Amino acid sequence: MKPLIHPAQAAWLAEIGVDLHWLDVQAPGTHPTVSAAVPSDVADVAAPLTTPGAGDSASNRADARPDIQAGALAQAATDSLQTLTADLKVPGRQSRVPSPEVAPVAAPAQDVALHEADLAQQASLVTACQRCPRHLQRLRAVPGAGADKPHYLIVAEQPSLDDEIAGKPFQGDSGRLLASMLAAVQLPDAQSVYQTYVVKCRAPGGAEPTPAEVAACVPYLQREIALLQPRWILTLGRVAAQAVLSTQAPLDTLRGKLHTLGLEGRTIPVWVMHQPASLLVRSALKAEAWHDLLALRTAVNQQAAGV
Repeated sequence: MKPLIHPAQAAWLAEIGVDLHWLDVQAPGTHPTVSAAVPSDVADVAAPLTTPGAGDSASNRADARPDIQAGALAQAATDSLQTLTADLKVPGRQSRVPSPEVAPVAAPAQDVALHEADLAQQASLVTACQRCPRHLQRLRAVPGAGADKPHYLIVAEQPSLDDEIAGKPFQGDSGRLLASMLAAVQLPDAQSVYQTYVVKCRAPGGAEPTPAEVAACVPYLQREIALLQPRWILTLGRVAAQAVLSTQAPLDTLRGKLHTLGLEGRTIPVWVMHQPASLLVRSALKAEAWHDLLALRTAVNQQAAGV
């Protein structure tokens, strides 16, 4: 019997390539084979999983009872794993922890639903999406979040591991850095923001989305733009900029300049910047990012003044 781990720990282990088959978890209703001799460290992990009763005491713990039944310990381990995955409200990674999956949705039917969906319905579609292979290994999909009619729609490439664990966009160090930068530059209506990603699921290791994965997921982004009707779109990084602007131009050609996106008879200004994750890795880019933010503030003020 192997020790149990927290879902966040499981995500980190998967991130560095550790195979989680060592958990010996089988499908619900079955139990892994456990030897009759239960190591004390395993008993320490499993003991808190049982419901406390009148007879519970230190003398009743597994490490003090060599005759503990292996089946009871296996049941506790399985029940615990099911509870952890239930708390996440998403199935476990399919290749590692079997659990009930959302039934596949045929693409045409999903397209019709997406075309008619509001933001809450779209979030449900994103959570259940199986449009590309990323759904097989995700911890969970990450829908967009924020103001209903935002001044700024912020679009980045894909969720981070922190986002995937929390189920919300722009968590962790990169999210905090972006919030600090936007606060420092003092954009007008900076509190009116909606944050989202081009690709809603993260691949193990944070691999860059393929063109096929972007094409599969970009209808969600297009629907978000149509529903939100933002005053500005800020794209972070090359993948996000190319997806929004439907271009293959490199980031250095796009960033720090005013672009436009036509939508239902109106034009939305689009601004391209570095993504915060890049700034955390290459601090030399922070000066460029700050320059781009200052230029954005000028452009926003000019638009507000009707210049």
